[in-house]
Amino acid sequence: MKKILFIAFTGIVILSSACKKLLDEDVRTQISNLYLNTPAGIEDGVKGCYATLRMYYGSQSAGWMTVFGTDEYQNGNADATYANYTANLNAANGTTGGIWNALYIGINDCNTMIENIPAVTGMTQTLKNIRMGEVRFLRAHYYFLLVQQFGGLDLRLSSTRSASKVASRAPIADVYKAIIEDLTFAIANLPATTSDYGRVTIAPAKHMLAKVYLTRAGSTAAVATDYDNAAAIAKDVIATGGYKLVSDFSELWAQPSKPNTETMLACQFSNNIVSEPTVAPASGSNISAWNAANFDFCAGYEGKPGITRDLANGRPFGHYRPTAYMVNLYNKTADSRFAKTFKTVWLCNAPNTAATAFTINGNTGIIMARGDTCISILDHDITAAQKAKYKYTVLTPSTYEVGLWPQNKKFEDSLRATVNDSRGIKDFPIYRLGETYLIAAEALTMSGKQAEAATYINALRARSIIQGSTPAITAANTAAMQVTAADMNIDFILDERARELSGEFMRWTDLVRTGKLLERVQKYNPVATLLIKPYHILRPIPQVQIDRTEGTSTSFPQNPGY
Repeated sequence: MKKILFIAFTGIVILSSACKKLLDEDVRTQISNLYLNTPAGIEDGVKGCYATLRMYYGSQSAGWMTVFGTDEYQNGNADATYANYTANLNAANGTTGGIWNALYIGINDCNTMIENIPAVTGMTQTLKNIRMGEVRFLRAHYYFLLVQQFGGLDLRLSSTRSASKVASRAPIADVYKAIIEDLTFAIANLPATTSDYGRVTIAPAKHMLAKVYLTRAGSTAAVATDYDNAAAIAKDVIATGGYKLVSDFSELWAQPSKPNTETMLACQFSNNIVSEPTVAPASGSNISAWNAANFDFCAGYEGKPGITRDLANGRPFGHYRPTAYMVNLYNKTADSRFAKTFKTVWLCNAPNTAATAFTINGNTGIIMARGDTCISILDHDITAAQKAKYKYTVLTPSTYEVGLWPQNKKFEDSLRATVNDSRGIKDFPIYRLGETYLIAAEALTMSGKQAEAATYINALRARSIIQGSTPAITAANTAAMQVTAADMNIDFILDERARELSGEFMRWTDLVRTGKLLERVQKYNPVATLLIKPYHILRPIPQVQIDRTEGTSTSFPQNPGY
């Protein structure tokens, strides 16, 4: 479906997301509501509802709101607003406004299709139900992203076709009720499989429902059965969903992107300029139609002896710096996920000669050949004498430089058009079975079923055990990766989510869901701890939303603290 996900529409008019340079924007006004009353219009409209996924997943704005300000990553070389909870994290912030606007545009697109699908002729009822299931899943998804960040929302379940100043904030209980109703419908009507890669099916809808119950369980809208429901649904997806864990963790991040047995739903991208939005959703936002995570995570390797910027190593923005907690969280002897998540060695791509010999760590006359190690990032400090033994750049925790540290490499993208092109096209996994195991384990742990929870953690960990050079080493690594009921508590679950899901745009909401945001930021993030406050468990409602609502803050109150 990648080739045709670039249609985006709002209300009764389909809006091409093509660049003004390529298409005459007057063409947009020629496509009326009549088109949405045809089977072709329904098909294009439903595909258009997926486009908002690309405005969130992989975007710089969503990354700053989910990766920064957590125990996993601190500010490297980026705007510090979300990373450090500065005073600029306020109601006028363009990042917040951009995400708010983008998701509400997606919701309105879904509402439009929900209203148009029933009346169209020339489609079977079964196909109508499938398409309705897709857009109701997407509407639920966009509301779920919003409610986790902002709390109570303007809950619109019908389309907005003209400007309106009437809005109010529904309680989060009402928002979750609407989300669950949409997902219940989707699960009842979606197919188990699809030949059209990118469309939602039953398994990711169930996965999301399990996550919704898990999240609601930690909120003020909690229902007594939420953890039990989350566990039961997650276990069902694992047992009957038709997916299985890939045997090699690295396969999840292969390029070119392709379907695998674990990823249930992925956000797809293109570096074709036709897919770029004409107008940013909000002034000051950093939302794009491509995967920006490729450069946000990319460490500042260039300029070191023996290496220059290239496609393979990426465009080095160096925004996300892993905390010491993140780097030291893995058992690197037994758990392959550190090496398959983080890049710590760079190879020479700019060889030199005797005439241009390098001096490194006090060593003179150094000549590097292509493929030689030229940068190594260690996870421990060494003495000056030890460092002098290295004939290439070596950095340790106390000498990490601006932009250069262990780099999360999940989104490395060598298929960008040029070396300086930011437009990443690698798929972004939205829901994958690895997280389903973690949802089951967390829900079971919170229900007092720690022994059963441990079985799901052990099943997940099995694929990442490092195979040793002898059976004895492999056996020792296997034993080291095993957990028991005694290990199962919410802090262990959060640690395991970090090991498995690092950088996948979930951490901030994970910490809020579990009530651990302040505690863990203060414990593990030495910079963000200085300004974080209890009210930071919610984001500020964009001020423009409040100002343009009848009754302003009386009708649409701001979140506490802003």
